[in-house]
Amino acid sequence: MKSRLQRLEIRNFKAFREFTLDLEGRHLLVYGPNGSGKSSLYWALYTFLQSARKRPKGCIAKYFDPAGQEHLLNIHEQAQATPMPGEIALTLRDTATKLDTTYRISQTDHDTYNQPSILKGDLASDFITYRFFFGFSHFRNSQKLNLWPLFESEILPFCVSTGGSKPPLEYWNAIKAGIANPWRYKGLAGSYAYSDFISNTDSLTQILPSIVDSISDEAQKFYDEIFSADDPARVTLKLGLTTKPSYDRTAKLFTPPVLEFGVQVGGKTINRPQAFLNEAKLTQLALSVRFAASLVNLHESDLKLLVLDDLLVSLDMSNRMKIVEILLSDTFAGYQKIILTHELGFFREFRRKIGANHPDWCFLRLEGDAAAKIEAKSEKTDVQKAEDYIHGHNLDEAALCLRKAAEDMGRRWREWAEKKAIPPGTFFTLTENLRAARKRFLSELPLEILEKIVEPTPSAHRSLLVAAADDDVDGNAALDAATKGILKSKRKRLREVFTSDHSNRLSQIKLIDEILACTERVLNPAAHAGDPPLYQKEVQDALNMIKQLETTLNP
Repeated sequence: MKSRLQRLEIRNFKAFREFTLDLEGRHLLVYGPNGSGKSSLYWALYTFLQSARKRPKGCIAKYFDPAGQEHLLNIHEQAQATPMPGEIALTLRDTATKLDTTYRISQTDHDTYNQPSILKGDLASDFITYRFFFGFSHFRNSQKLNLWPLFESEILPFCVSTGGSKPPLEYWNAIKAGIANPWRYKGLAGSYAYSDFISNTDSLTQILPSIVDSISDEAQKFYDEIFSADDPARVTLKLGLTTKPSYDRTAKLFTPPVLEFGVQVGGKTINRPQAFLNEAKLTQLALSVRFAASLVNLHESDLKLLVLDDLLVSLDMSNRMKIVEILLSDTFAGYQKIILTHELGFFREFRRKIGANHPDWCFLRLEGDAAAKIEAKSEKTDVQKAEDYIHGHNLDEAALCLRKAAEDMGRRWREWAEKKAIPPGTFFTLTENLRAARKRFLSELPLEILEKIVEPTPSAHRSLLVAAADDDVDGNAALDAATKGILKSKRKRLREVFTSDHSNRLSQIKLIDEILACTERVLNPAAHAGDPPLYQKEVQDALNMIKQLETTLNP
């Protein structure tokens, strides 16, 4: 059984007064300027999943209690005469049975408590925000990088134990106050409290080093694979538990863990990476550690979310797209992904990488603010915008949108044809990209056969141009075995030419030629001085061609 997030409803929580999001099991890429609710969406999902482990009494209700000091209610909604009660509701769909189940948390509801699907989903899901990377550099130059506070809040909640009967976080929560008998029990109860404290400390001490070492090793592999290519000298990293949690029974003193982070560049140890390395390099190292933690601490669960909030703000576009490649690879195939960004350029580049009409993805833009209403609206592609402009008889704007769409598709066609990505920031004109794709396709096609034999033959009859079987060759006594093999191989090749997508490739080349022909005349609005009726038909024809180009590409 697998579950997917089908619908999210948020009322009176942080930036949202009333908000609904229908994902229908798809991945989500969201763009929104600062203040539009991206982080509130992140925290709504995080709070919901974490609630499965919180005890009902007060732990969740406090976030929705208007009289409480820790409430997370929308201040503008609370100013109303009758504010809506705060609530977060998630609807999950069983992908096998198609049955939906809705869970709610509010001041009065705690549907998630100890629910197996939410408990497992909480452990298996991963939430990563930009705060993690700021935590790597938020040290004075004189300080060593003790990442334990960051590890405690951002990684430990998702860690898998390599031993022990409980998740590591449960051991830590039982001892982090550093007091063996916090309630000052007397007699036997006090002895039990003390014994439990020592046992939890010892258990965490035993399992924590192996978790840290596994993350450190995986982080080095991740860095070497993704980021090391441009390094002038080898960069090695190490995450180490230099102080284990312990309790001095005589002094009754608890020592918390110390988790240090070290770097070597060209074999030379960098004692204070935050003072020596720039922000981009620190971000690369932090990303390596954070994704390594995700890869090491894999849980099995029907519900697995990967929620990223403005994750890559310190990286240039080239390095961002390397991470996008990882996110879209089989490495994270089991997750339903929710990617949040405030940068429109990154949003568009990410969507371009996926394909604007991918059925498994939803592309949205957040509009509004906390004082009014925040809504999720579909972020239209340039082709969709062009259609709207044509319907509104704004042909110049339609042509501009079509030009942008054609340039984007030209770039994708070139990448597809040459089987390699164009580095972000590298610019080729629409004409250059389409001609590069055309040239590559032409080099692969037997044109004379296609144009003179295949194209004039109805598609239903093309398979008859070459014999479907090789009985005549096998039965020819005048041919030796080697010659028969060669003939059968060449016949197979001919059969592929006649019946495979080679003829479709010729149609694609012709389509590219048509778009090249209309580039200056139609896709450049400044080329038109009059005759709107003709111009409208040309723009409509250009729209149809570009939509066909997009459909035909289907990378």
